[in-house]
Amino acid sequence: MSYGCGDVIIGLNPASDDLDTIVRLEQLLEQVVRRLNLPTRYCVLSDIVKQHAARTQTRIDVGFQSLGGTSRSLAGMVGLDVDAVTDLARGFDGLYFETGQGSEVTNGAAESIDMVTLEARSYGLARHIRYETSSRWMIVNDVAGFIGPEVFRDAQQLERACLEDMMMAKLHGISMGLDVCATFHMGIAPSALRRLTARLVDRAAPAYLMSVAGNADPMLGYLTTSFREHPRLRRQAGRGITSSMEQRMRALGAMGNDGEPKPTCSTVAQLYAAYAKAGGDRRSSSSIEDEGHRRLSELRERGFDLGVADPSAAEARVDAIYAHARRALYASVDEGIIRDASPRCIQVRTTASSRDDYLAHPPAGERLRDEEARAIAALYSGQEPQVQIVISDGLNADAINEQLRALLPPLRRLLSDQGRHVGETDVVVQNGRVRAGYEIGGLVGAAVVIHVIGERPGTGLNTLSAYVTFGRDESGHSRWRRDLDHAATTAICGIHPKGKPPQAAAEEIARTVARILEQRKSGVALKAN
Repeated sequence: MSYGCGDVIIGLNPASDDLDTIVRLEQLLEQVVRRLNLPTRYCVLSDIVKQHAARTQTRIDVGFQSLGGTSRSLAGMVGLDVDAVTDLARGFDGLYFETGQGSEVTNGAAESIDMVTLEARSYGLARHIRYETSSRWMIVNDVAGFIGPEVFRDAQQLERACLEDMMMAKLHGISMGLDVCATFHMGIAPSALRRLTARLVDRAAPAYLMSVAGNADPMLGYLTTSFREHPRLRRQAGRGITSSMEQRMRALGAMGNDGEPKPTCSTVAQLYAAYAKAGGDRRSSSSIEDEGHRRLSELRERGFDLGVADPSAAEARVDAIYAHARRALYASVDEGIIRDASPRCIQVRTTASSRDDYLAHPPAGERLRDEEARAIAALYSGQEPQVQIVISDGLNADAINEQLRALLPPLRRLLSDQGRHVGETDVVVQNGRVRAGYEIGGLVGAAVVIHVIGERPGTGLNTLSAYVTFGRDESGHSRWRRDLDHAATTAICGIHPKGKPPQAAAEEIARTVARILEQRKSGVALKAN
């Protein structure tokens, strides 16, 4: 807010989207908006099903859902069709939808339709839902560039897509903003993305511009617009924040009479004190402001771009994250780590001919080489395993190198304590993507696959994810295949000592396996306890 951001909506991406977390974060955002009397909306970016459930416990200001241009893509995101999503949307006073070219293609749900047409259909769907629900307030956010080089190879293609999308949104008559972003494996440097964003503000005139603290999204691992860029971009375009938010920011002392924000540590500390006082804190304002300064300092030490006065220091931070991510993309799994964490394993390769081939062509990392597949199929001559563990380098082998030893042994112990029959041989995949785990599940006949994989880099941390998938359909027959919809898998993400600690992740994975085997479902069909 000290940069004048948040006048359209204040959002949080939850690191965990369990019901308790969603309720807690919705209540936190409500406190911020109400205590500071902010004329804006707020939203936790989970999905409309979980938000609908959360409404029984707390107020939900704005319903959120990602949209796609085919029924299959929408079902893959939320497990519902258009009518069911529309029915849930009726319960919300405001609606916030996210789209972006390429999501259907990368998830195998494009149905031979081009990306531009699919994106236009998503806007039509948003407009349809608003019409059917008579919602008073709706925005759409175009997250262009979120997927990777399989969709946009360079900044020019990304710019073209943003211009296409904004034109279509205006023709649809919807209020749409841009999240001009790029994954780190697209190879668009932070400085290049900043220049691209400035051009798009002029040429595309989005209704609003999304932003995060410090260009690099700390949870999802991609580059986007920073809070600190907004004042300059507003001056460049001759635009301002909403008049009601400007008046409120002036009253709070966070903006001058000239409409320029005051993005200093002192401003943030004053806002923190105003928030605390409105919540009943009886300490003096100066005491609370001192606490605010300390908390800002702690966050800066953890790498967040908060209260950093020197723009060059902020840019150097993002450049370092970018350099770290580019190194991680080309890292290799340490054989010693595998020996320590997985004493009995088989190492296999996908059809990707090189790391560059793997990054540019995701299908190459989804299929095993024929000879490797035969070797996996011959692993178990007797009883098929109930649970098979797969380990892939993914987009960050350093995540395997740093976290696997702390994750895998306790996970095996927990599964053993549950009485699970875990395959004796772990499968270690070079240049592997999530779908390679589905193929392996079918080859060994496992009921459940736990696929531990390096997350795409971009946070400055090397984090793991675990994709846990049930391989049986309702009749009990195998549903393992490479094109299994990703909606069928349950993801435990952000595994890192500074995120979800490996021990806690092992416990969550084991609990998830228990729920999956009890319900005989995984992914969007899996019900929370």
